[in-house]
Amino acid sequence: MRIVFYSTNSNIFDEENFKIKVMPSNASAFETFCKLHPHDDFFCVTQKPGIFLPESGQSSLKKIIEYLPQESSAASFADFISSLNPDLAIAMTFWIEPYDWLPVSDALVAEYLNEKGIKTICHSSETALNCFDKWRTHNQLIQLGFKIPSAVFEDHDLYFCAGSKLEVVRNVYKESLLAQIKKLRLPLIIKDTTGLSSYGMTVVHTYGEAAGYLNSKRNNSNRLIEEFIKGRQFGLEIYGVPGAYTVLPPFEFSVNQYGITSPKQSVKYGPCELTDDLREMMLKLADGLGLCGAAQVDLILDDKGDWHIIEINPRLSGMTFTYATACGFSVFEMIYRACVEKKPLPQPAPYVMSLKLPLMSENKMKEILSLEGVRLLNQTNDLAAKQEREKGFCECILAAQKKEILQKAVARFEKLFPGDAIILQARKMIA
Repeated sequence: MRIVFYSTNSNIFDEENFKIKVMPSNASAFETFCKLHPHDDFFCVTQKPGIFLPESGQSSLKKIIEYLPQESSAASFADFISSLNPDLAIAMTFWIEPYDWLPVSDALVAEYLNEKGIKTICHSSETALNCFDKWRTHNQLIQLGFKIPSAVFEDHDLYFCAGSKLEVVRNVYKESLLAQIKKLRLPLIIKDTTGLSSYGMTVVHTYGEAAGYLNSKRNNSNRLIEEFIKGRQFGLEIYGVPGAYTVLPPFEFSVNQYGITSPKQSVKYGPCELTDDLREMMLKLADGLGLCGAAQVDLILDDKGDWHIIEINPRLSGMTFTYATACGFSVFEMIYRACVEKKPLPQPAPYVMSLKLPLMSENKMKEILSLEGVRLLNQTNDLAAKQEREKGFCECILAAQKKEILQKAVARFEKLFPGDAIILQARKMIA
């Protein structure tokens, strides 16, 4: 077969200032993958940075890796893929700030390809939109029969519409919304309905705090006000196509002082037990949404032992490198095996951890990669960032058959980066 892996990007990518370094590289992983499947011809088509696809200029397979201009439309993107005469196109969707809408973008490409008679492995536009808008996600989960926390949707335009209408004495929409919020159980979590991951989420403990937030300049778009579920936070990925899904065992996430997982500062540790109840729950979700490809789900396990779905990301995720490393596969092999061959994915190594180390030089990365148990490093560095905490981090993924290997590596990190808060979190999680 002729197979194209593809991914789009709707944003300008400043490659002069935003540096991404993966070790071992995606390019080397792709070359190894191609050698494992000599009877197939593989191509990669993307727009920078193409997070999970081979880095530009780093592969010896240059003729089959194409980076299209940033201004390329979904239609022109599909036209280029079509010119390669593929039998199948597979979305390798990544994410960007501020809007997590690239699953929709890749779905549009898939629709154009389907019209040309080219088969695709990609979530539908409907699935992507239902997961992109958190209020739509909320209602979709209710429709599918899942138990989810009560929530109220705030229409930003209506909430502030009376400000420029001199004839309006009071904003009835605002009054009604605040009254609905008072029926929710405290504490509450307020989040952007279309933002990326947990960026910008706020936890409030009184109704006055909620009103204060909504009345402030921080409220600059539609918001979802939801009951905050207390419990342990987890995430997992699902791979496959309708009728053939693999649910991978969950990883536990560390949380910040507000009880929220911070994408830039979290520690992931596992794998934890995939109970029959959780597996059936995730299969029901996959079937209900019609997932096609890779998807990531954020979960909370409450004090009663009940699982709650918090967010669904119909794309590759911040967990993808962790799962691929833990399973001993490249990301390409994970997708190919689950979605093309429709085979179940293997169980991850028994002890796996992902943590965010401080930014470091390439030589330092090589030194870290040589430590026992360290399998992959993924560094993102924004040279234009004004604040230190916004510059980036180096994700370090460890996998081993014995917990002691992870503990030894973390102890080494403590000496290399003394006082680092994330490393201290990691030590507590594997104690």
